[in-house]
Amino acid sequence: MKNKLKIFTAGLLLTFAAAHFTSCGYEPVFYGIMHDVLPEAATVTGNINAIARCTVDSNEYLFVSNGGSLLYKSINANHHGAWTNSGIALPFAPHHYNYNATAYEGEGHQGQQILYVLSDKDFIYLLTANYTQNDEYGIGVPDTVFLWACALSDVLTGDSSKWETITTNTPNETRVPRLETTKDNATTQFVMNFYLFSSNAPQNNHRTAYLAIRDSGSVNYYTLNGQSAPTSKTITDKKLTNNNASEIHSVFFFGDDYYFSDSYVVATNETKDDSATVAVLASSDTLYKLTDASANPTSFISIGSPVASLAFTNDSLLVGKGSYTSSYTSNGGISRILLDSSGVPQSSTAAFTNNAPYQFTSSYILMTLLCADPSKDEAQASIYATITYRGSSGSTSATFNDIGLWSYYPARGNWNRE
Repeated sequence: MKNKLKIFTAGLLLTFAAAHFTSCGYEPVFYGIMHDVLPEAATVTGNINAIARCTVDSNEYLFVSNGGSLLYKSINANHHGAWTNSGIALPFAPHHYNYNATAYEGEGHQGQQILYVLSDKDFIYLLTANYTQNDEYGIGVPDTVFLWACALSDVLTGDSSKWETITTNTPNETRVPRLETTKDNATTQFVMNFYLFSSNAPQNNHRTAYLAIRDSGSVNYYTLNGQSAPTSKTITDKKLTNNNASEIHSVFFFGDDYYFSDSYVVATNETKDDSATVAVLASSDTLYKLTDASANPTSFISIGSPVASLAFTNDSLLVGKGSYTSSYTSNGGISRILLDSSGVPQSSTAAFTNNAPYQFTSSYILMTLLCADPSKDEAQASIYATITYRGSSGSTSATFNDIGLWSYYPARGNWNRE
């Protein structure tokens, strides 16, 4: 819900058209308009790449960042306007551009931008970058990339000294691993030679996080260990490959062990009380299911669009769609798959009983999906999504103001802005 449509007199025409179409077999048009809802005021805007589950002093929270701030809310705060940064003190200023040097701050790019948030059972991690001006291209480009760690017991104490960097990009630094960015001469883009992934499980003891670094055609993996140096991780067993690729991009807890996959998007039906019995992995537009720890995942449905995110509820699997490589977004949106009596996704999609498809049209990429309590049916669960789009508003029906965090709350009964 990051973009808002401006409808005034056009709304009268649409209402008239809908009333006319209902007599000509066009009931879906009228049905879609009736599912439009009054938008909530947007409180969390911007591109949000992740929603991290964190346990702080036995309390469950969700943490997000829109690049400038680190925000959190209680997982039980099932209402609009609950996100806050109260008690959080970061060791850097938000990224901004200073046009005039002062006694306290130089000219140019200042501060750091938060690129990604993830956690394990004891620590929260922030991937950040500061920027410099590239005169050759006339743009700001990443200068130094940082990976910060803070104990979850300290994250809300308001003490910025509790954060420490655990990696470096300095070539002569003895610590490893190094986080480096390089320029792709073919595309003139600056790319990162590393990435992060985590299990983000509902149960705190099942949360773990990893760093992967590409080096001379191979990939080296590291387990994040809080504020200690990451340790090398060899992934040889429990490896599930749907894409016939060599890189691992995800980890999930299934049954009683961690599993790794080359799939970018994975979800399980784990709840706060029970381990997962079903896992779903995405490969492009095809979904695979895993119900036996000793078997390989098997394909069960093709969604028709690239899968960008997944989330289980007790009675459904939500599928976020969209491609990051297209010049503009036309294959995004959201789909719904019902679960059978054993909790296994069926091989066909089902209609929504709420306004999800009318808020999340094919013009939006569903970057993340998260069900706060997967033991609850979809209609009774609190669910979160972050959306964005590629291209200009003129090339799609998306609007800039919709980019950000959205939520579904049972008491509200619809998807709306956070």
